[in-house]
Amino acid sequence: MKALFKSVNLIGDALYVGPALRAWIKQQKEPVSIWMWTLNDHVAPLYAGMVRDLDVDFHTCFEAPVDQVPDFKHTFDVNAAFKLSDQKKQHLAKSYADLLGVEIGDQKSDLKPIYIPVDDGTVPLKEDLVNSLEGCILVSMFSASCTGRDPKCNYIPNKMLPWEKWKPMLDFLRIHFPETPIRFLGAPTDETPSILGGYGVTMLGIPLNRLALIMHSAKLLVTIDNGMSHLGASQELCTYLMYPKALGLHYILPIGNPNLVFVHMNPVTVDPAYLLNGLQYAVGKFEKTVWIGKQIKGLSPAMRRVLKEIDK
Repeated sequence: MKALFKSVNLIGDALYVGPALRAWIKQQKEPVSIWMWTLNDHVAPLYAGMVRDLDVDFHTCFEAPVDQVPDFKHTFDVNAAFKLSDQKKQHLAKSYADLLGVEIGDQKSDLKPIYIPVDDGTVPLKEDLVNSLEGCILVSMFSASCTGRDPKCNYIPNKMLPWEKWKPMLDFLRIHFPETPIRFLGAPTDETPSILGGYGVTMLGIPLNRLALIMHSAKLLVTIDNGMSHLGASQELCTYLMYPKALGLHYILPIGNPNLVFVHMNPVTVDPAYLLNGLQYAVGKFEKTVWIGKQIKGLSPAMRRVLKEIDK
């Protein structure tokens, strides 16, 4: 069976195609050959990673293949999915599935974005940025969507935070984790303030597969609602997310990430102290759950019991 899917979406919108696509593949009773028609951009490699563990013949194309006559065609239309999400007050992943005619379940884990990175041995980073990335803190301050670049919104951001609201959180991270490297993520076109150099190193335009590998072993992601929050969710990275009031909580919150702490805020009016308190809570929670588990892995049963008693 030959199937042609079309998806022209940004990172976050694209990643939530995964649960529906995987469910569709699994319900087929014969071998499937899939062509994913998308843009020739940084998002394109995500689709193959959504189904890398499944027994499926998968191809990515940047125009409709002229030599293939599909038995099935479907477009993952994010606008239609968001409209359905608004009507049913349900997650984007669930709406994609409804529009495709498949069931994905209602548990949080069913809504987790799927991306399986492949370690191809390539490191498209300068050597000084590669060193000590394991256990690093990632910070993502930018968004390519709904960021107030539209004059109809009077250029008031509804996702991105002004610098002065980031500074208390960065000061806390630098003091609380003095030996942990901080890396600032962004697109090649993002303009980063020079003052960030006092906190960490900027990494712009990192290929998403490589970035997913970095996230898989990172310590923490501090981010607004953008593609990084969803790519991090696919790796179950400990994440503190500042989710905008412009979006309802049912739309695209990465609730499939079991290691998520979020605040729902308006970036224009939110008090920086509120954001800092949320980050401090997230760090405290991860220290008592996720990170302590990693620290005691491999210790003797007796030492594990001692550390857990101390943690109480």
